[in-house]
Amino acid sequence: MTRLPNKILMWSANLLVPGAGLVLMGRLGAGIAGAILWLSAAAYLVLGVIWSEAGWIQWVARGGAVGIVYAAAQGVLYAVSRRMERHLADEPRDGRFKAALAAYLTGSLDESESICRALLKDDPDDVEATLQLGYLARQRGDLAAARRWFARARYLDDEGKWDFQVERELAACNPQTPCGKAKPG
Repeated sequence: MTRLPNKILMWSANLLVPGAGLVLMGRLGAGIAGAILWLSAAAYLVLGVIWSEAGWIQWVARGGAVGIVYAAAQGVLYAVSRRMERHLADEPRDGRFKAALAAYLTGSLDESESICRALLKDDPDDVEATLQLGYLARQRGDLAAARRWFARARYLDDEGKWDFQVERELAACNPQTPCGKAKPG
């Protein structure tokens, strides 16, 4: 997918039938599952109105359950659309990040740092640029700054993609262990 569908159409469809926005984004399995879950919850509420002599507490509980399913579907669409927007915006970013890595590998630490800071200015949640700034700080011997950058990278890494690497680097920058002497794990 090279771009997201029209936001107004996507959100309108998802407000009417939660899961429909995901279908428009090409996430058929998740969208259909969300729509079925929503329709089941709505049917549970409607059938409860027709064939139940429940008290008001049960009505509140049923309405709350349906409301939770509805809100969760909106939250899922928001999270997926945000992740896809960031992914689609990453294509030009990748070239700049590769330039930062190349500068780091050739010993141009200042150039690498300036590129990474520019990347963070564009997207403050950029995990890779944050990690790179941690490496740069560690390379320069500033262990306190390196620990701060690695701790921020751990905070930003929602998917857990960089967990092992972040933990290894934090252990390597432990004040009790000489930097670079810690064993991974």
